Amino acid sequence: MRRLWGLVVVSIGLLAGCAASPTVVEVTRLVPGTPAASPPNPVEVEIEVTRIVSETVTVTEPVVRERPSPGSAERPFQLLFAPVADTNVIGSRGQILADWLARQTGQQFQVGIVDNEQIIIDLMCAAPAETIGFLTAVGVALANQQCGAQVVSTAVQNNGLSWQAGMIVVRQDSDIETLADLDGQRGAIPDETSVPNNWYFQALLAAEGIEPEEIVSVPGDNTAMLAVLNGEVDFATGTYWPPILPFEEREWVFGEDDPEIWRQTGVSPSRSGIGFVVVLGRPENGGYRVRDARSGVYDTARDIFDETRILTLSAPIPADSVAVGGGFPFGTAQQLGPLLAEFAAAEQCAESLCALDFYGWMGLETAVPANYDPLHFVINTLGWTDEALLLTD
Repeated sequence: MRRLWGLVVVSIGLLAGCAASPTVVEVTRLVPGTPAASPPNPVEVEIEVTRIVSETVTVTEPVVRERPSPGSAERPFQLLFAPVADTNVIGSRGQILADWLARQTGQQFQVGIVDNEQIIIDLMCAAPAETIGFLTAVGVALANQQCGAQVVSTAVQNNGLSWQAGMIVVRQDSDIETLADLDGQRGAIPDETSVPNNWYFQALLAAEGIEPEEIVSVPGDNTAMLAVLNGEVDFATGTYWPPILPFEEREWVFGEDDPEIWRQTGVSPSRSGIGFVVVLGRPENGGYRVRDARSGVYDTARDIFDETRILTLSAPIPADSVAVGGGFPFGTAQQLGPLLAEFAAAEQCAESLCALDFYGWMGLETAVPANYDPLHFVINTLGWTDEALLLTD
């Protein structure tokens, strides 16, 4: 009996240990009169999706080939000439200068011959770093205005001058005393294409508002001087070369000395034994040599100097010149003027620029840019762009 109660106690204990734990259940009960809760409204949310895309991009970079330097064998400096002589003469005589410059500078020079001055100007504007132009003073001024070309040298002509000038001549008994007195008068010009004898005076009269009644063109200085002497016109233009002074102790100075400085002697000009027109003998004997356009008709009109006088001169117009493009290497441009002057004084010049069948220059001097201002005055006053007035073939 005692074993049985023990077994019961053990069984009860086991049952108690194996009993399940209580579970809590939440019961939702709808209360009358209370609305059922609605489900929440859906909300749209934009989501940015980033996608990595792999691409291959080809970049093409141009290859810039560096140009050879001006003056190199691949890009020589160009000596540009207008048709001042036969092409073969220009080529051979110009090459002497090119070779000499190459030896002096260690750079390369090439001769170029073109049809006219405007083409030289066009080339200097198109290739300003490598062009050297041999131009008239008009060409220099136009090249400077068109693309900044710079003059480096001015030629010394066979009369020893690096400039040229014109003059206006009237009769001694004329009432014409000033430029203003030319208004309504008749005049003669010896060369319509001449800057000092025509275009400069046209610009000067236009700038002053002076209008001659008529201007006639005549064939040359001699005809113009005789026309004014004979009263066919009231005034005439002609070439002015200054007189050579006694003993050649000094040169006549433009703007300082009287154009007819020899008149101070009170003696009329005469013909010397060797053909010159002189006053009180030849310069080596203390006299004056008169060289203006009237001396050309002295033999046929011995009274030309007594019956006429110079009213005024043009501004001095530079002789033929050498210019470089606006982008020419500065150092070489600085050397070029003195080098050209040295060449003109050397023996080689006689076979090149100084040859009579080429330019016939006596020398070259370093140019003064301000000396070309009269050309700018003419160009600007007359609106002068006519290519026909430049040197052509």
